[in-house]
Amino acid sequence: MPDSASLDRSSPRPAAPAPPERTGRRSWHRRASRPVSVWMVLLVLVVLIHPWLPQSRWLIVHMVTLGLVTTSILVWGQHFTEALLKTRLGPESRPQQVLRIRVLTAGFVVTIAGMLPGWPWLVVVGALTISVALVWYAMSLGSQLRASLAPRFAFTVKTYQGAALLLPVGAVLGAVMAFSPGEPWQGRLLLAHQIVNVLGFVGLTITGTLLTLWPTVLRTRLVPTQAARASRGLLGMGIAVLVGLVAALAGSALLGGAAMLGYLLSFTWVVVVLVRLAVQSARQERRVPLALFPVLSIGAGLLWAAVSQVGLVVMWWGSADAQLGASLLAVDVQRLTAPFVAGFVLQVLLGAMSHLLPVTMGGGPRATGAGLTELSRGAIWRVVTYNLALAVFVLTTLGGTGADALLATLLLGTVEPAAIGSITRVAVTLLAFVVLLCFPVLMGRAVRANIRERRAAAQARKASDEGSGTAEPLPAPTSRPQSPAAEETPSAVDRRALTGTLLGLGSVLGVTALGATLDRPTGGAPATGTAPAVGVTPTGNTTTLAVSMANMRFTPDVLEVPAGDELVIQLRNDDPVDVHDLVLATGATSGRLDPGQEATIEAGVISHDVEGWCSIVGHRAMGMTLQVTALGAAGSAGTQGGEASAHGHGGDMTSGNPLARVPLDLQAEPGADHTVRDARLPEAVGMEQRVRLEITEADLEIAPGVSMQAMTFGGTVVGPILRSEVGARFNVELVNNGSMGHSLDMHAGTVSPDEVMRTIPPGESLEYPITTDHAGIWLYHCSTMPMTVHLAAGMLGALIVPPTGLAAADREYVLVQSDHYLVPEADGSAHAVSPEKIAAERPDATVFNGHANQYVHAPLQATVGERVRLWVLAAGPSRGISFHVVGGVFDTVFKEGEYTLRPDNENAGGSQALDLAPAQGGFVELVFTEPGTYTAVNHAFADMERGARALIEVSA
Repeated sequence: MPDSASLDRSSPRPAAPAPPERTGRRSWHRRASRPVSVWMVLLVLVVLIHPWLPQSRWLIVHMVTLGLVTTSILVWGQHFTEALLKTRLGPESRPQQVLRIRVLTAGFVVTIAGMLPGWPWLVVVGALTISVALVWYAMSLGSQLRASLAPRFAFTVKTYQGAALLLPVGAVLGAVMAFSPGEPWQGRLLLAHQIVNVLGFVGLTITGTLLTLWPTVLRTRLVPTQAARASRGLLGMGIAVLVGLVAALAGSALLGGAAMLGYLLSFTWVVVVLVRLAVQSARQERRVPLALFPVLSIGAGLLWAAVSQVGLVVMWWGSADAQLGASLLAVDVQRLTAPFVAGFVLQVLLGAMSHLLPVTMGGGPRATGAGLTELSRGAIWRVVTYNLALAVFVLTTLGGTGADALLATLLLGTVEPAAIGSITRVAVTLLAFVVLLCFPVLMGRAVRANIRERRAAAQARKASDEGSGTAEPLPAPTSRPQSPAAEETPSAVDRRALTGTLLGLGSVLGVTALGATLDRPTGGAPATGTAPAVGVTPTGNTTTLAVSMANMRFTPDVLEVPAGDELVIQLRNDDPVDVHDLVLATGATSGRLDPGQEATIEAGVISHDVEGWCSIVGHRAMGMTLQVTALGAAGSAGTQGGEASAHGHGGDMTSGNPLARVPLDLQAEPGADHTVRDARLPEAVGMEQRVRLEITEADLEIAPGVSMQAMTFGGTVVGPILRSEVGARFNVELVNNGSMGHSLDMHAGTVSPDEVMRTIPPGESLEYPITTDHAGIWLYHCSTMPMTVHLAAGMLGALIVPPTGLAAADREYVLVQSDHYLVPEADGSAHAVSPEKIAAERPDATVFNGHANQYVHAPLQATVGERVRLWVLAAGPSRGISFHVVGGVFDTVFKEGEYTLRPDNENAGGSQALDLAPAQGGFVELVFTEPGTYTAVNHAFADMERGARALIEVSA
């Protein structure tokens, strides 16, 4: 590729015949770029099926950044390095470069294989493999830089090196996150991971590349003084990334805001040079017009980069007036994923490839021009449609008065922003996806056009040779060959540009209008919190109201606002321990607030009554709702004097029947990700014991193919089985690494609940010491309100204290029964806990040790003649148990601290069932006299058919 600083790009020169080595270089490009094509196809497939994939958002983002972008960086970084340093490597180095890309691809595949099922050690292996590929790449660039003679663009190659060495840092941060270290580190690591990988590796590499690629695309000249001036901006961006990394890990809002502002200013310094090059190119007269798509796509990408960086500065700086919650900021930053990845990275990548692919295919000016023309087909329509659709998606996601005003302007007032809902967002996303699909189609057409022009040129030479009877080459043309685009007159280009712009605008307006129509409720008056009331015009006034959150209540919980006023809610979490938020039915939300934190919600113009609620699971069911009443609006509760509709809902409503049963396939095997719980009683550990219980949250399987959004002690539905001895000291260190307040109630201890059973917020811990003075199987559980939700989400377990002098049994197993209630519609791959079903006592699953049929496919074991002791606990939250073993008779029953049956009883009595109310426990013993498969069940058969069943295989 020619040096962009040394050529006047006003018009292309005829290409010299490619030497044999150049053909080998093109072959290397094809082999090295194959993973890019594969990732592109896989990305399309994943986007189509993402609702059924776990971690789909993570997968899509990383397929773009690691699959498409990072692979492209390794391919084209090598290409530009050779072109800029004028040190083209020999054919013997190409296999190593291809191998390096294969190592990168293997590392990403391994990372996916570890991330989707949640295997952190496999994620570590993948991260290390990716790091090896990038360090290898950086070392290779360094050796080429040292071998070059007085390189004029050494700063670009050094930028590639520095950026490549940042990715291993980001990979290590991502690998650590796979182990779920808990807050505040989980949020800090996520934020640092995003800064280093996205702004560092991707941002620096792309910006450095554009300094030399942009003038090449524009066919203009980058003078050395411009290049030297722009290189200072690249240095500033790199320093800002390192400072931002430190700020994220330290949780410093001020330092992080300053770092991101420095990054933005440094990026702007570079962009100023790029804009001047664009102006310089526009003033040049040229016979062959520029290919439009690379110019427009790259230019739009730069605009999205600037917008994303401004948003990041505002977000980070906005947290400076309060203690930084790194996890909340990291989640907020994820809202910038669409503008930065889809707006900046993807558009610059596609724009660059639209220019580079025809150039690397070669074949002379006509073949290259034909490829450029194909890849620029419909360029204006594609760029306008994609960017407008992306803007609609981003603005509807952000919400707020400013975003709504800008959205209304973009849509020319054809659709009210309040009428846009999830259907509209899906529709504009699909429209943008259709535009992206045009690229691989046009890429195939460009390849065919290039081959067609080559064949035509070869046939022309052959015909000329045959006609003249000589084999001499054709004389050089007197005029420069033109691409098909050269035939267009300026007026034709202007008409085509106007047509493309109008088609793009019309496409987005049409799809948005259709989506908004489908988003509206059917029939009758507008539903609360959805469509605006008719006839209400904005007054221009602003009503600002302060709202406090504490004790599962908003205060005040009814906000009266004159219809047409703009509402601003100043929200504060005054709860001493619980995390809360406020979600309005219009889509405006505060985000989760820790105790003492504040937020301002711009709810927009109030034209109708609007519901609000806390979205933390179970809080809405406990009455944590709020009503915004539009005074003077038709149909308003304030006008009619009726009760606010928000108070008529008992919990988190879903579409359809909220009590609909989630079907369970109890004949299927547990999922591959599920590990069967060891049901054996733990060994005794002495009279002094210290246990660490870590609270986490995860999507966990409770039946084959059915997962729940679980809250856990120790990472499992039903916490670890604990054991102590009569009179022993037992101390629990409770660590809350969840996203909300939690607590612990140990039924085995006699202790004042004020201190040890208090709810602790995320990131805190407490000591819970007890003396286990009484024998039994004791329940422990979370006691934070609403307790039913926390228990049904998995926060319960058993502590076993065997009676003094208990005889040894040949085998001892523990079965803890719990009942679970699921929202019918799964959010992603896991069902939320349903407060409605809990209140109606309609469980979907009643299970042993956290899974419906794990002991059906992995039965408990025993041998004929052995004494088997079965410890049983009805953990609830609401269901008891009538425990029975089909084909067996219990000769020993111990219930709630006392024997009710012993083997030597004078009546030769036996027991068929151990009846336990919720929170009660005991054990039974029996001896199997014949081999076979026995079934332990809850003889309340409705619960047995929901999963309370285990097999016992007895061998001879």
